[in-house]
Amino acid sequence: MGQFSIENTEQLEIYSKEIDQNFYINVGLPPNYSEENDKYPVVYVTDAGSNFSGLMSSIPLMQLVKDLPHFILVGIDYKSKKPRDSMSLRNRDLTPSNDPVWMSTQKEIFKIFGDLPEVEPGGAKEFLDFINEEVKPLINKNYYADNLDQTYCGFSLGGLFGLYTLFTSPESFNRYVLGSPSIWWDNKYILKVEEDYAKNNKKLSANVFLSVGDLEEEGGQADTFKMISNVKALSKILQSRNYKGLILKTAIFEDETHCSAVSATLNRGLRSVFS
Repeated sequence: MGQFSIENTEQLEIYSKEIDQNFYINVGLPPNYSEENDKYPVVYVTDAGSNFSGLMSSIPLMQLVKDLPHFILVGIDYKSKKPRDSMSLRNRDLTPSNDPVWMSTQKEIFKIFGDLPEVEPGGAKEFLDFINEEVKPLINKNYYADNLDQTYCGFSLGGLFGLYTLFTSPESFNRYVLGSPSIWWDNKYILKVEEDYAKNNKKLSANVFLSVGDLEEEGGQADTFKMISNVKALSKILQSRNYKGLILKTAIFEDETHCSAVSATLNRGLRSVFS
């Protein structure tokens, strides 16, 4: 049986000494990719196992019909023994602090999926350094990439990581697509990070798309996380700051759950921040 592969994609490998982790860097090239064209914007996406392949199935057509500009898509994924390892590893890399309550519930869930790596959460700073200092130079060296035109896309814990980046190192990216961010993490720790940023800064130069599914507020685990209330509250805080340079759009997707909102967020969010 032959293996299925996605057209116009390549895969690089990189080891991060700081994180002690091997990563796959998946690269999707736009339909018109050529060294004769100007340099291309770059869109970085975390949780790339699913998000990268999902985007590569939809964005080439949107680029051909000019719904989106031609850009290079870069997905950051884990090279690990089992594909499911990423369920655990993302708790380490996408979080700005430890949330002992959440991690104890995760241990029970991880047992169901077998032996997943044990991690220490709170590695967002190291992961951001890895992206800025190792992944970006790798992409700039190997592709016709515009290092002044960069976008970040993340969902759930990836959305939380995007907020952390926005409030600690906003210049890392020009645009942020942040779907169903885990604002609840560690007693809403990310809101303290924003508060600290606001004390010292009047400017926040970024085009931000913030979204959540309208079925993410009530029922089951949703009762605990209150995703819609949190997104609305954060949106209100950001608007009240009157940050110079901030463009913010907030969307609540009708009839979408936490899992079904992923593709809606990525596709709509990219169109929004590039429009």
